[in-house]
Amino acid sequence: MSDFKDRLFSGVGTLALTATAAATGSITLHGEASAQWLWDRDRNVSVTQRPRAEYDALGVRSGAFIWRPRADLGIEHNDNIFATATAEQSDTIFVINPSLSVDTTWSTHAFSAFANVLHREYSDFSDESTTDYSFGTSGRIDIVRGSSISASASHSRGTEPRTSAGAAGSTTEPIRFDTTNFAIGGDHVFNRLRLRGGYDVSKADYDDAPLIGGGIASQGFRDRTQHRFTARADYAVSPDTALFARYRHNERDYRLSPPAIPAARDSDGYTFDVGVEFDLGGLARGEIGLGYMKQKYDDPGFTDSEGFSIEGLVEWFPTQLTTVTLSAQRNIEDSGIAAAAGYIGTSFAAQLDHELRRNIILTGRIDYGNDDYQGIDREDERWGATIAATYLMNRNVGIRAGYNYVDQRSSGAAGNRDFSVNRFTVGLVLQY
Repeated sequence: MSDFKDRLFSGVGTLALTATAAATGSITLHGEASAQWLWDRDRNVSVTQRPRAEYDALGVRSGAFIWRPRADLGIEHNDNIFATATAEQSDTIFVINPSLSVDTTWSTHAFSAFANVLHREYSDFSDESTTDYSFGTSGRIDIVRGSSISASASHSRGTEPRTSAGAAGSTTEPIRFDTTNFAIGGDHVFNRLRLRGGYDVSKADYDDAPLIGGGIASQGFRDRTQHRFTARADYAVSPDTALFARYRHNERDYRLSPPAIPAARDSDGYTFDVGVEFDLGGLARGEIGLGYMKQKYDDPGFTDSEGFSIEGLVEWFPTQLTTVTLSAQRNIEDSGIAAAAGYIGTSFAAQLDHELRRNIILTGRIDYGNDDYQGIDREDERWGATIAATYLMNRNVGIRAGYNYVDQRSSGAAGNRDFSVNRFTVGLVLQY
């Protein structure tokens, strides 16, 4: 269930509205022990989350810690590595992805950390080869039953895909960037009422890259720090279902301002939504939130973005061997294009995971995305499809193979290139 929760609340730090009172011991708990059953959401287990005693890696135990080393080795063939409309170039890419994580086995409180490196080596176009990395840590302090405070921090060095909307398709080498994140939060349960809230900050720093034909694609206008504050209240109407209301406020501060750049890109906004969280034993579980969002830009030359918001993830279990996952999201994102401060991004996905045998898992997925830019005449529409198979030989070795197709169509006077990409992958998973 923890993996499911991570997907629902990814990137959202939670700091309880009552955390200060809890830390000073001023909260009076009444009926907490008997209330926990109202918030259990682990009666269903998806195909990808299901424990497999004979195939799950054991890790290396050291006192109260479990270390989990892993290495993913793969080969990928991409028939359009630059995501162009014509004169497509193909290449074979060798992928090396070692990683290490550590978790505690404490009965209360928790601590975890991770580190990984991803190297992609192109056979023919060596300038496309990149080495990315990330590392981070997180922890949780259980104050009293039903009340906890958590915090996390991470840093990563990444590469922008050639399929992205900005200048990545017209540079001689990939655009690199660094991101640093910190979050602090907590929650508290008052019988049928659960309160959560928090603060998280994210800083992004983009590198410039040389343009094809000469010149520099300056990316300094994208460097920013985002602050976000979250407050949420859930009310359990039954052991299966809870209703919630959530408010999220953000402030996006950019490093550069006029005259260094043509227009100020700073903004602040909010999303308010209401929804339902449920876990219907043997049938489905999930969370769906619908609401309203708005982003106001400091520069009057940028049009404010607003509209209805969607955030949902539902898992349906037609049989014990099959899981169907449906997801939807609609929010306001910052743009990688200097002429447009932001866009409204809408995405939907449907994924089917089937356990053919205990050690053979088949996956099929369909994706749809739409980016409607504000302030310029441009709209990007994407479709994607994926099929994959995982074969677990034993608890230390696995084999994966897959195919992915992406097609984008861009319209409007400021529209971007159209392209399609086919990717075939095969890989080996080594874990201990």
